Amino acid sequence: MGRPTRIAVVQMESKLGREPANLRRAERLVRQAAAEGAHLVCLPEAFLTSGNILEVADVAVPIPGDATDRLCALAAEEGVHIVAGLLERGEDGAYYSTSVLVDRSGVLRGTYRRVHRHELESRYLAGGTVYPTFDLDIGRIGLMQGYDVNFPEVTREYLRRGVDIVVCSALVPDMFTYVADMRLPVRAVDGECVLAFASGIGNNLYAGFGYMGRSQILADPLFLESERFDFEDGDERMLVLPEGEGVGVVEIDIDRMRRYREKATLRHDLEPGTYWQSLPDATTPAPGPATASSQT
Repeated sequence: MGRPTRIAVVQMESKLGREPANLRRAERLVRQAAAEGAHLVCLPEAFLTSGNILEVADVAVPIPGDATDRLCALAAEEGVHIVAGLLERGEDGAYYSTSVLVDRSGVLRGTYRRVHRHELESRYLAGGTVYPTFDLDIGRIGLMQGYDVNFPEVTREYLRRGVDIVVCSALVPDMFTYVADMRLPVRAVDGECVLAFASGIGNNLYAGFGYMGRSQILADPLFLESERFDFEDGDERMLVLPEGEGVGVVEIDIDRMRRYREKATLRHDLEPGTYWQSLPDATTPAPGPATASSQT
């Protein structure tokens, strides 16, 4: 690599039933990020349709298909890598919330189907089963989506796979802003990586709530401290976008982060054989009365 990597997060509103306009808005913001020197541009989850899961059968798109063809043409035209979230109609007849990765030459490199779904979503969306990685000229990339932020296992899996940058395309209801905002820095520490959180904004008129925004780029605070990074307003985040649509770009030296990680990593101290062992009756036991030993 040998050069600093410029990562851009796009914060945008996608309107229900306005797919062509949403795509044009995304294209404009990707071009803006490219003009600001970005090498990797990250779009929100379900950027084409917004989070219209109640009508997912009507709005989901095939991958590959027309939507990814447009992203591929845009990536090649602007010379940037693009990650974007789509509602996917799978060849198996199921529907997924999926992130796609297109490289700067305009090739669709692969997809990530969101693994975790909350109870309502699981009525409409199937879940993925793998955490893919992609080796680009800027580093090794992993993908996740907004609801995955609640589960440390995702970024820990990417740590085990040596990922440099995790892109989280998100569309998080605004009532969960506080929780998501607290968990994001922890996920960057869990993964010992850069975490690019590209979040949708606007309102879901069907569901009666808005989306959180606060698109941001984070990394392990100890690494940033060693780099003497100038945090915004004392917050240990590299960048946080204000309300409204916009683009934020951060420059980071991935090679320096790798050298720091080799010295400070916890990866070699993980004990994966001790995690998620089966319980005797395959159920979670009810908590018993507290004892001196159970409180330590």
